[in-house]
Amino acid sequence: MSNEYIPVASASTVYYKPETQQEFDELVQTANVGDMIFSKWVFQASGGIWYTVGLMEKSDPTTKMLFPNIILGENLPPLTRWGIQRRDFLKEHRKLYAAQLGTIGLHKHCLEVQKQAEERKRNMVAAIRKDPKNRVTERDKAADPMGWVGLMNNYQHSVHEIIYNELIYA
Repeated sequence: MSNEYIPVASASTVYYKPETQQEFDELVQTANVGDMIFSKWVFQASGGIWYTVGLMEKSDPTTKMLFPNIILGENLPPLTRWGIQRRDFLKEHRKLYAAQLGTIGLHKHCLEVQKQAEERKRNMVAAIRKDPKNRVTERDKAADPMGWVGLMNNYQHSVHEIIYNELIYA
């Protein structure tokens, strides 16, 4: 899982445990990147949660954000092509949405999109092969192998373009 944010305490980490919501809000504004702040107001049922102060934009130090320190309790399957591309798109172009989902929520969302994309690709390729206008037979493959490969690649790229537009970049 490269490029994932994993909060790690260092020797210079400062821990804050504010007593009121107002103190918490003030600390968010004044804390340094890498400091950890405890909030008992966000997840009251669990008794609170620690956050690490981070930046949304590495080049802009005014874009502070709180990243929850969550221990992954479940083993999620790895992302494949479609899931990785969806994750990268959200992190690059829909930063707020990706941050709201959090690490686990984003991974689960990308797994769902990945599953939909793979199913859609399988169904679309089957539909193209069954369509009488696009029907390609073994006889065509034997007569003109390079033409057949080009046609199959064309179908594949058309399906990928539809998946990108309807699922990945939506």
